[in-house]
Amino acid sequence: MDSIIKLDDIKVKEWEKAKIEFEVTDETGIPLSGRIAVKINQETKFNTRIEKGKFSQLFDFSSYHEPEYALDVIYGGDDECAPAMKSVKIIIEKAEPIIISITDLQNACYRLNKWIEAHKRVPGKILINKKEVTIGNLFNLLVTAVNNINNNDAGDLELKWVKTPSVSSETITEPSLLSNEEYVKISEEIKTQLCETKACPSFVEVENGKIGFMNLVYIYSTIITNSSPENGLLSGVYIKPWKEVIA
Repeated sequence: MDSIIKLDDIKVKEWEKAKIEFEVTDETGIPLSGRIAVKINQETKFNTRIEKGKFSQLFDFSSYHEPEYALDVIYGGDDECAPAMKSVKIIIEKAEPIIISITDLQNACYRLNKWIEAHKRVPGKILINKKEVTIGNLFNLLVTAVNNINNNDAGDLELKWVKTPSVSSETITEPSLLSNEEYVKISEEIKTQLCETKACPSFVEVENGKIGFMNLVYIYSTIITNSSPENGLLSGVYIKPWKEVIA
C-alpha cells in the first residue's frame, strides 16, 4: 500500500522561527508510524521517528535569506506501506530591515562582556531590542561599527546574516596591546571578507600569532563598549590569550 505525506509549501518570515508540520497516512487516511527524514536543500535537519502520523517541530530560519529553499520529507515505510517522499518549497517572506543603533549595540556589548566573564564562554546568541542575534551576526555589527566610527559615521546599523565559525583557532600566548591603527586595519580586512564570503573568520593573524574568533568577539565588544561617535575609537585595546580571559 502507498504512503501519503500531507505537506504543502511553507511560508516563513525572514529572521523568524516557524513550525515544520506534516502528516503521514496510508491510502485510506490511517496515520502511520515510522522513520522520517526532513531535508532543506539536501541537508538533513531532522532524522527521527514519528508516531501516529504527525510531525511538528519548531525550526529557526534566521539564517535563511534566499527567496526559496527545497524542503524534502522522506518516510521510510513500514511492514504494510511503501516508503514515500514529498518535495515542497520553503518561501522566505522578506521582512523589514532590522536596524540597530550604536547605543543599543554598546549596551549589548557591555552585557555580552559581563556574561563572558561570568560564564567563561561566548554565548550562541544575544538579545538586542528583543531580537535574538547570533554571535556571528553580532560580530559583523561590531566590525561595521568600528569602521563607521573610524570614518565619522554615526548612523544606525542594519543586521545582516553571516555564518558563525564552528571553531575558534588561537595561538597567542602573551598579553599585548593592539593599537587603533592595528585593530581598525583588522576590522577593515574582516569586513571585506564578510562581504565576500558571508562567513566570520575562525581567527586573524597578528604579529605574535593567531587571535581566535571568540577572543575577537570579546575584543571588538570591548572596543565598542568604550568608544562612541562623539569621542571616537579607543587609542588601543589590551588583549589577552582567550584561556586567560575565561580563566
